[in-house]
Amino acid sequence: AILGTLVAVMNSLVLNAIFPGGAKNAKANGYAESIAWADIVVVSFLLIFMNVSDRFRTFGLFYLAMFMMHFMNPESTAIFSRNFEINWNGTGISYLLVCTSGCVLAILFTLLPYPRLVSTTVLSECTVTAATVCVVIEQVTEIYLGSSATSALHSKCEKAADGIAEKLKELESRTELMWWEGFDIGRLGARRHLLVRFVALLKKLMDIVHGLEHAARVEEPVEGGLLKELTPEIQQLISSMCATLVGPGGIVDFMGDGDLAHHEVDTLLRRAEELRREVHSISRHYTGLRVEGGHPTLSIFLLEEDYFVYNMSALAHAVREFAMTVQKPDERDLQKEVETSLLDLVDPNATRGNLNFVFRAYVAYMVAFLAGVYVFGYDFLLPATIALVLSKFTGSALERNLGRMQGVVLGLVLPVIVLTQLPTCGNGAGTWAFLLLIFLFIGLCLYIYFSATDRYAFIGMLTAAFAAQSFFQPCNGDGRVVGASLHFFRVVVTITAIFLMAVIDLSMTSERPSEAFQFHTAESLRLAKKALTRFYDGREMGKLLVSTVALEVDRAQDMAVQANHEPRFWRTAFPARMVQPVLSEIEDLCADLRILHRASHVYKTEHAGHPDIDALLRPVRKEPVWKECVSDMLTQFDAVSTLLARVLAHESSSANEHLLNYQHNMQANDRIEDLVDAITPLLSYAPELDVLDDPRARIGVAIFIINSVHNRLDFVVEAVMRY
Repeated sequence: AILGTLVAVMNSLVLNAIFPGGAKNAKANGYAESIAWADIVVVSFLLIFMNVSDRFRTFGLFYLAMFMMHFMNPESTAIFSRNFEINWNGTGISYLLVCTSGCVLAILFTLLPYPRLVSTTVLSECTVTAATVCVVIEQVTEIYLGSSATSALHSKCEKAADGIAEKLKELESRTELMWWEGFDIGRLGARRHLLVRFVALLKKLMDIVHGLEHAARVEEPVEGGLLKELTPEIQQLISSMCATLVGPGGIVDFMGDGDLAHHEVDTLLRRAEELRREVHSISRHYTGLRVEGGHPTLSIFLLEEDYFVYNMSALAHAVREFAMTVQKPDERDLQKEVETSLLDLVDPNATRGNLNFVFRAYVAYMVAFLAGVYVFGYDFLLPATIALVLSKFTGSALERNLGRMQGVVLGLVLPVIVLTQLPTCGNGAGTWAFLLLIFLFIGLCLYIYFSATDRYAFIGMLTAAFAAQSFFQPCNGDGRVVGASLHFFRVVVTITAIFLMAVIDLSMTSERPSEAFQFHTAESLRLAKKALTRFYDGREMGKLLVSTVALEVDRAQDMAVQANHEPRFWRTAFPARMVQPVLSEIEDLCADLRILHRASHVYKTEHAGHPDIDALLRPVRKEPVWKECVSDMLTQFDAVSTLLARVLAHESSSANEHLLNYQHNMQANDRIEDLVDAITPLLSYAPELDVLDDPRARIGVAIFIINSVHNRLDFVVEAVMRY
């Protein structure tokens, strides 16, 4: 807000230095209107084009319209600084001071009655979320161990995992925005960096838990039965992990100060070493049980147990890695960060559809500015209102603009009704009644803003903003009420701006949100198939590729929200009920990809590990049945992707026909059994290795995920059939 206002003020300061007084002093300063138009054309374009925050853009364009109208109006009575000499009573400086004062007061009030720092709240919520993660891990373990393998518990785990995922997204966003509390320096800066890393750790843990939760069998116990022999050790490992995370003297306790003392570091290192020993003990005990039972190196009946033990080791490794590196500060290249930020600021393709947004917003703003000059006589209200309603959220543009209209009308009309009924002028009771009225009205609007859903929250905010203009009027013979004609004019201009923005949005949007959703969904599936192909061909899939798949899923979810509210007119309704389970399965597929990425690395003494996927799969890739299993998986992937694309495109006849023609390859499961039998003689036991480094266990995970991908694709088809 302050920076956006500052840009408009600095622009006004420069223009008034070149042409002191603007158009009203044209004879004395040689005012050239062409320069003023060039300025508004260039500055408004830059504010819309640059990838700045919405609040920065809104305040910048709002005050740019106001100051430029005063500068170009030959009859303006506004006072501005001239010749780079600051006039503290000038219009621009006054608005900048008011904006700055409001922001400073908002920050100061967070310190009353005691400091309420975002970092403190986030730390508390991270503690609760970490404890919930531990509970979910325990519940998933109960399912695998067979002690509580019920559908109710599985459903409970699934809901808890989804809730944690949503909470982690919120925490991730809040940790990014809390930099201003310490400006990333000192104790508060160190605390923020620790919280960012801790949230990333929780996300990593939940990726593994998602994979375990999806693969857990509910209707029947695990077939191998070896896990029951490991129950005490597994429970002890979970207890140690949770104690390291949220127990007394755990990671959360030490993050509060933002700086770890030597004894705190020693405590975490000791716990990390305990985790290593416990994981190694489970690995050796599990391998010993297999050898004693005469089980082959791979068994179709033990794949699920192999998968569980591997992922439990991965959970412990992630916690141990964090505990061992928590005292090491992040290596930051400030020069590279600055360069990247500047490039991102002017990147026209930062987000899909960004250029179209720039075009729509710029056309709307300039049309409104031209109308403000030549139709409404240098009135800034029309372009200023356009600045308020600009949004990249195109899906519900019409719905949101109608909501904005409600907020503006309520903010302009309700104060007039109230002020005509209550005496708010004069000394004594009138003044107190006026103050109490403002407190109650604005308080109610802000309550709506902070507590209502996104659909109605901004209506409360706009009502409060416009009501303030109506309330703060000088007393006259009729009280504080402003003339009805002025309010009517404001309402008409606001409706005109909203109508203009809605028409431009609907006519110039190059891609509807539903189309963008189809693109991002198809792209996520295409990239997921690419990652799977790389892995099973013995090539490193790359962490960036896995992250890009997850990013495309997030974008698809954002577009789905917009598409559900977009005006459909004659088009078929957006399949919102089908979309959510489909995206949920693709998200779980991302968790599978992350597990595969981990399985493609050998760790030993390294925290990050190094890839050895080619050496790992070289012996088994030669087997014909390996190629057949991978081909089955990728063929089904293509079939489901095509089916989903046609359904989302609303090609109803071809989609139904394709759905009827779709058949799951029933031979796929038989081939997986043949694959296990074929490669078992090629593998050997390595009891001295941890599960994370054992080639036998890692290949077992790869085979298990082939079956998992088949299941996820079947669930996608099931969601389409229900729709």
